[in-house]
Amino acid sequence: MHPTQFPRHLWPLGIHFFRKELFWGSHSLQELGSSLETPLYIYDAATIDHAISAYRHGMTAWPGPSLITYAAKAWLSLPLARILARRGLGLDVVSQGEMTIGLRGGFAPEMLHLHGNNKSPALLQQAVAAGVGAIVVDNLHELGLLEAMTPAKPISLWLRLNPDLLAPTHAYRQTGHHGSKFGMTRQEALTAAQRIAASSHLQLTGLHVHIGSQIFDLQPMFAAIDRLIHLAVEIEEEGWGKIEALSPGGGLGVPYHPDDPHPPLLTMVQQLCAYAAASWQKQHGGPHPTLILEPGRSLIARSGVALYTVGAIRHLPDGQRIIAVDGGMSDNLRPALYGARYTAALARAPLAANVGPARIVGPLCESGDLLISEIELPEAHPGDILAVPVSGAYHLSMASNYNGMLRPAVYLHQHDEMLQLQRRETIDDLMRRDIL
Repeated sequence: MHPTQFPRHLWPLGIHFFRKELFWGSHSLQELGSSLETPLYIYDAATIDHAISAYRHGMTAWPGPSLITYAAKAWLSLPLARILARRGLGLDVVSQGEMTIGLRGGFAPEMLHLHGNNKSPALLQQAVAAGVGAIVVDNLHELGLLEAMTPAKPISLWLRLNPDLLAPTHAYRQTGHHGSKFGMTRQEALTAAQRIAASSHLQLTGLHVHIGSQIFDLQPMFAAIDRLIHLAVEIEEEGWGKIEALSPGGGLGVPYHPDDPHPPLLTMVQQLCAYAAASWQKQHGGPHPTLILEPGRSLIARSGVALYTVGAIRHLPDGQRIIAVDGGMSDNLRPALYGARYTAALARAPLAANVGPARIVGPLCESGDLLISEIELPEAHPGDILAVPVSGAYHLSMASNYNGMLRPAVYLHQHDEMLQLQRRETIDDLMRRDIL
């Protein structure tokens, strides 16, 4: 492979070649994997900042105030929360765990928005007690729970609209169509707005929509924005609330494989915000509310690389190789869950000539435990470090202990230092919850 064929747009900004090996700044990935043990995840601070900058520049296409709110489900830890809070982002959470990590990681309570389609009474009470910036009401049952509360001060609410639109993505990632478990119909949202207006302790301050994730075709997102703004106009005309926050959600796609589309993130954000501005001007015409985007994948996916150690290699009669590594669906469920496609490189020889197709599999007791179903790779040997890019989102957040696997250590590459964010899970960690 010639250097110009290497898909640099899939890798963190600091990745480069030195002595024909793959390096991250001054660090050899082969040596990192061997010395820090694998599976190993490394994030790049500069690549995260690059994505944040793209969002901030793109959101200038919206004439009013704006805010980036990170979708915690992509991956959240105390140190990552601290990094993002220091950069002035908000946080989109759906559970007590995510909310607590966000608060302990440095987010001000008002910078948190609580989402979710089945919030328990206890979770709602915890969110109100914490003083989160807004609770995003997903259904009328949840609204009833909030109506029954007796808080010390008014609770700020958003309504989540189900716009009945099918996002061009995998069925498991579609969240805004008629059969989705998420959000309210237009009529339900109007009913909710009327009920909130009649309440002494509830206040409608925002509207939200999210039609899915890993989206490259923005037309359905434009349609969702139109319907969200139309709802805002209806609610304000009825006198049921003043829409101060407008959120079209997140879901912008990122390339995982060289064949995937890869429009610039800045361009996609600009187009989304410019369309929202035009739609608001056309339908509403009044002062612009705060526009809130909720990126997860598009903010951190590219910043992460997973490192694995090659073990057993099987050579099949048809020339294909089955290359087993020491991680798989326990740390990256996406290929098994969505059929997600990845690429990879041998850290010691990323530009060496390919010798034929290979299938990258993990050590777990499932035939579906694979990372890459087909890839052209150079000659591989046991002990080689295999690097898989675009591993920053929806890997570690969905990691499991299936087969008693231990979750990997996580490091951050920052100013050419490797800083540990999470230690590797231990056998004691695995058994800590058990009671004999």
